Amino acid sequence: MRMKSLGLIGFGNFGQFITPYLKPYFDITIYNKTNREREAEQLGVKTGTLQDVAQKDVVILCVPVQFLEEVLVEIKDLVKKNAVVADVSSVKVRPVEMMKKHLPNTVTIIPTHPLFGPQSGKDGIQGLNFVLCPVNPKIDQILYRFFASEIGLNVLKRTPEVHDQQMAYVQALTHFIGRAVNEMDIPDVEQKTPAYQYLLNIKKNLGRDSMDLFLTIEQENPFAKYVRDKFVDELQKLNERLEQF
Repeated sequence: MRMKSLGLIGFGNFGQFITPYLKPYFDITIYNKTNREREAEQLGVKTGTLQDVAQKDVVILCVPVQFLEEVLVEIKDLVKKNAVVADVSSVKVRPVEMMKKHLPNTVTIIPTHPLFGPQSGKDGIQGLNFVLCPVNPKIDQILYRFFASEIGLNVLKRTPEVHDQQMAYVQALTHFIGRAVNEMDIPDVEQKTPAYQYLLNIKKNLGRDSMDLFLTIEQENPFAKYVRDKFVDELQKLNERLEQF
């Protein structure tokens, strides 16, 4: 793949995390609302204005879904013809709707979801899951080869709807549990079983994620509330059964 310019909008934890993996393939410029010049310098990439970054060959939107539409409105007249615009949101139905609504039809949108982050990918991302929503056969093949062969990810092709349905369990339920056990501050004790260690691991890996990420997973996924309600309902039923004995 020839070197192309890449604009990264949003340079928080995840944006900084993925930069080293993209640097060998792209000339990267980042934009963040708050100053990230020190972090960009440490990672060897440039900073620019929103207009600078939005006019690159490839633009990656690394912002929480709550702020995605605002960013799309800001860049819709800035992106150049034939650019590729990708998102890395934890949900897919709403981001795809928003990208189709606001971006010109001369732009190719690439809905993705890396199923990892700074914590789960701290030892490397080789072999980790990466969801790619289909665009068209030719582009899908190019993207699949890049993410699978070059980056080394396990690429899963899913429609936005199927993605969100599965993520309602995979993410919304697990993050709901993780946030709860973190708020409870369950203790690490010597008399623990492997099952309890799993809970401690969930607390460590998920309970301290940012509130923006938690809100995205729980509120922006159209299927998440059903799964949460079902889980809470089952807990209540179990508790009522215990009290009947």
